[in-house]
Amino acid sequence: MKALLLPKSRPMPQRGFTLIEALVAMSLIAIISVMSYQAVEVVMLADQRSRDQLSDETQLHRAWQIIHRDLLHLRNRPFRDGLGGKEDAYITDKSQFGVRFSRGNGPMVRNNPSGVRRVQYSLNESQQLLRQSWGITESTRYSDGVTQRLLDNVEEVLFEHQDSDGVFVPNWPPIKGSATALPKMIRVTIRLINGTETSRLFLGVQPR
Repeated sequence: MKALLLPKSRPMPQRGFTLIEALVAMSLIAIISVMSYQAVEVVMLADQRSRDQLSDETQLHRAWQIIHRDLLHLRNRPFRDGLGGKEDAYITDKSQFGVRFSRGNGPMVRNNPSGVRRVQYSLNESQQLLRQSWGITESTRYSDGVTQRLLDNVEEVLFEHQDSDGVFVPNWPPIKGSATALPKMIRVTIRLINGTETSRLFLGVQPR
């Protein structure tokens, strides 16, 4: 019996990507990747701006709280400068610091039983608002005291003081006119580098 012979099937031709097709596909993948990265970057930048804004607002709110507490407890208490001299209870000096004054209602500890401290506000070269404080018996010349960084990215901090004639002046004691030991009112303005500006008026500041 003869075996049935079947015709051999021809192998299907194998077809791959041409060089042009591969280049086009790679180009499309590269474009999609760039677009995806840019979209992610935009989202990340927006999120970072939101976080920075929230951080700035939190810092600003905290700084105002501390300034309010300090000015609420102003005291008509002169201060010894450590070199035999005496500073007034409240003074300003833009060339060296900003404002410096005596503040009461602090903790009554062994080395400072009165609870009165000397407080200074200044703006450093890094545009940071700093608060320094010393015990009333310490020297601002020989000790750095306790330093707090209250606020970053500050363009300007302006303290204005109402004298006995009802005029707001930047310097205290005033260069001209009459003045009490402490200002009647103090107006504080904070301007940040991002354009934010806030101002507060502190009432009822009287010699005590």
